[in-house]
Amino acid sequence: MAARTTTIWLATLLATAALAQSPSIGSEPPKLHGQTLDEKNIVLPDEAGGKVTLLVVSLSRKAGERSGSWREHFAADFASDPRVTYYVAAMLQGAPSLIRGMIRSGIRKGTPEAAQSHVLTSATDEAAWKLYLQMQDDSLPAVLLLDPNGHLRWSYDGAFDPDHYRDLKAATVTARDRR
Repeated sequence: MAARTTTIWLATLLATAALAQSPSIGSEPPKLHGQTLDEKNIVLPDEAGGKVTLLVVSLSRKAGERSGSWREHFAADFASDPRVTYYVAAMLQGAPSLIRGMIRSGIRKGTPEAAQSHVLTSATDEAAWKLYLQMQDDSLPAVLLLDPNGHLRWSYDGAFDPDHYRDLKAATVTARDRR
């Protein structure tokens, strides 16, 4: 009986681990079509123009509320570096089309003017991003670091955490300096 319980426990553990996988390092994320808060239509990672890019993706309002600290810390450390950029993306495809404008307006009001060219909303591509991110909890932002070729170099799903930010910062410097 103990062997059977161990086998069931191990199978459950492996299945859970398979479901909780994050995107593979080196993978190329899907294109993200959106409009920045300063009204520019962009496609990521193309818009990043060969720069190391932080991309924070929010699939829900709660995740969006947890994205700001990532943007603020990253901008404070890298905004003046011409080899690095960042974008925060709010995926709105699941929201009723009648209220997307109100959501966008609320995001704009809560975003400093200097950051509005780095914050975008998208009403497309959500299914591809959900599949790519393999997120188990859409109340958390997906934090991705892309190399200059648009390939994933680092990722984390969660609210801002100083230890994970330290890892992100180190990965950014490494990716930037490899050029």
